Amino acid sequence: MVSERLGFPKVGAARPFVLATLVDALGSGLFLPFSVLYFHHAGGLPLADAGLGLSIAMLAALPAPLLGGSVVDRVGPKRTIVASSAARAVGFLLYLPVHQLASLIAVGFLVAVADRLFWVAHPALVAELAGPGRRDRWFALTTALRCTGLGLGGLLAGIAVSRVGTTGYYLLTIANAASFACCTALLLHLPVPPRPRGTPAIVPSGLRGIWMVLADRPFCGVVLANLAFGIARTALLVGVPIYTVQVLKLPAWLAGMLYAEYTALIAIGQTSMVRRLERHRRTRVLMLAACIWAAAFLLMAGTPALPHPAVGPFIVVVAGVYTVAVMLHVGVIDALVVEAAPSQIRGRYLAVYQLSWATATAVAPGLFTLLLAWRTVAPWIALTLLVLLAFASMVLTEPHLSSQAVRRSQPDPGTITG
Repeated sequence: MVSERLGFPKVGAARPFVLATLVDALGSGLFLPFSVLYFHHAGGLPLADAGLGLSIAMLAALPAPLLGGSVVDRVGPKRTIVASSAARAVGFLLYLPVHQLASLIAVGFLVAVADRLFWVAHPALVAELAGPGRRDRWFALTTALRCTGLGLGGLLAGIAVSRVGTTGYYLLTIANAASFACCTALLLHLPVPPRPRGTPAIVPSGLRGIWMVLADRPFCGVVLANLAFGIARTALLVGVPIYTVQVLKLPAWLAGMLYAEYTALIAIGQTSMVRRLERHRRTRVLMLAACIWAAAFLLMAGTPALPHPAVGPFIVVVAGVYTVAVMLHVGVIDALVVEAAPSQIRGRYLAVYQLSWATATAVAPGLFTLLLAWRTVAPWIALTLLVLLAFASMVLTEPHLSSQAVRRSQPDPGTITG
């Protein structure tokens, strides 16, 4: 079957989830590339205040995943995602009257908290829908759908803003709110399988569950490795545009083309790659990703030494190498984390895991720009060392992880997607 060769999972009754994932990504793709510019052009805020307000809101929401883990364990991932999608729909509508820094921070905080809750609940919901043995393909499908939606949304957003100016910014915000409202409606009708028999009804309260996760040293090793991977993965989105334009003196459109290359490769090839990885240990795949990332970063560091006519094509090739590492990483990391977590407190485990993503997102821009201001080669050397540390962490952690976390188990026929 074509779907099998492409690595697609059997969707079955989970079609509302698939459609909601695509709609969510499309709406986010409409707004995210122009988020700072929206508050500048439509909200009337100085550009620096717009960026500062969003940064403060996101940093204030950094602990939210810890709350999200408790919520997911108690009420379930479906209810958490429905509530977070509804909150984001309201939040983006509240962006419309924002014209002051204080109101931007307040509404931005609401949206950021809802976003953090969503990303704790999302892998837990995928785990429930897919069941053991199918989770790798499901995570690959959701990644491909998100890249497809973000790419299309970004393209449509550029057209809207260029055609209708300030009105376009308002339309993008309303469209993103509508996308979250649509997701809420779709997920309300999503059937989820019951919890397995014998699962305890009582879960640890308060911080006790988090301490149980932190006591799991092999899992914390995975989280620390993912912190390094997360910073590396952010490099293309944050660092490469700056490096391409400011250091290599290449045209700005090339940075946009590199992002298009990145999203297109993932959208087209992610599921097929995961199908080919199913026979291999997830930990070994992450080690391979670290090596490929290190190679890509060292190639980036040596780019200024090339003749200028060769720099543009070389950067395109290196971005492709970098994207292969991303595809290897995202192809296994979520499934590894979900399989390593006990089902009773899976939400707490995912909360600690999501903290690594949140921290990486917050740290990467400042780290890259600070190192670049010191030496043009410094960010790439630092990123190379980070991914090599992640490699070492996976080598040390692998023998202590459970077998179902390291290797793909056989599919469970009792899930709703079969």
